[in-house]
Amino acid sequence: MRVILILLLSLFAGPTLAAEPLVIGVVYNLTGGMASIDVPGLEGMKLAVERINAQGGVVGRPLRLEVRDGGSDLKQCRAAAEALVRLKVVAMAGLNDSDFALAAGEVSTLARIPFVTAGATLPGLPRILGDYFFMACFGDDAQAKAMAKFAIRRQPEGPMLMLTDQDSAFAVALARSFSKSFQKRGGEISASLNFTQGSQPLRQADASCLGAGSCKGVFVAGVPEDAVPVVTALRNAGYSGPVYSGDGFDTPLLAGLAGMASPGIYVSTHVSFDNPRQQVQAFAKAWEAAYGSRPASGFAALGYDAVGLLADALNRAGSTDHAGLRRALAATRGYAGVTGEISYTTPLSPPLKPVVIQRFEGGKWTFEAEVRP
Repeated sequence: MRVILILLLSLFAGPTLAAEPLVIGVVYNLTGGMASIDVPGLEGMKLAVERINAQGGVVGRPLRLEVRDGGSDLKQCRAAAEALVRLKVVAMAGLNDSDFALAAGEVSTLARIPFVTAGATLPGLPRILGDYFFMACFGDDAQAKAMAKFAIRRQPEGPMLMLTDQDSAFAVALARSFSKSFQKRGGEISASLNFTQGSQPLRQADASCLGAGSCKGVFVAGVPEDAVPVVTALRNAGYSGPVYSGDGFDTPLLAGLAGMASPGIYVSTHVSFDNPRQQVQAFAKAWEAAYGSRPASGFAALGYDAVGLLADALNRAGSTDHAGLRRALAATRGYAGVTGEISYTTPLSPPLKPVVIQRFEGGKWTFEAEVRP
């Protein structure tokens, strides 16, 4: 009788109650300069895990995140990845900056553990790190082309000043791609100036160009920490026009600019939460229910999509074998993510996805365009 009772109980027990969790190792910079974009990414991952587990988990097992803080420090980030490798996780994910993704991704891929970066956009990352490395996001070449197309369409005449954070591989790559695409489309760049994080970005700039209005636009290739000081320096130098940037400026830190954001900071990023697409609205609704607010940035959705990609591939692989999971990830076609459809049709390349242009002004984000570069 006891044996029969145990068998009956096992039939009615859900898979997430009885099975051992599948552990995904997560590295994000939860403190330091990158925290403003990485913390929302982790919250997005947690939301994805909650949804997946509520639906029965993956291959009959619940997902669990094992999280380590990279501390916005390359050595700490690498050490965090090494700790996760020792735990023998089924996969690794996270990070929204290319320098940090290189550090953690090298550790993961050398151990032949698949790594999905949520938002590190340097397009050459998969070629550098090999076929165990995947991007949930588009590449910098795509967002640079999209922003160049948008800027030309918005203001067809007048030179552009370029400012580049030379301490960031992401910023350098973004600036190079934007400059090439902008000039190819007939745009004029009056000057290209480099700065280092924490320095005065305009000490070499021609203030008369900015103040006299002959400079019609400024493109800033920078990381989140650059947003407030660079825009503040531009306004203090007399520049009153629009500022353009990449997804490094998709950060809540912009709220610190107050009126200095006017007449608008235009940012290329991964999703607009005004998009009526079903996946976007379902995510926004779930986020608000969980956290009581609008999603903090497009990086929140990228974290959600990174976990979703792994869960989808694990289900198709039917096992937790690292090599099998890598093959399943590489075979991903048409995954319907919050940030767009994701397919790996070209080996060792980012997925081809639309780029969203958003405007920040008056403390609010508004959708401007969706551009296919």
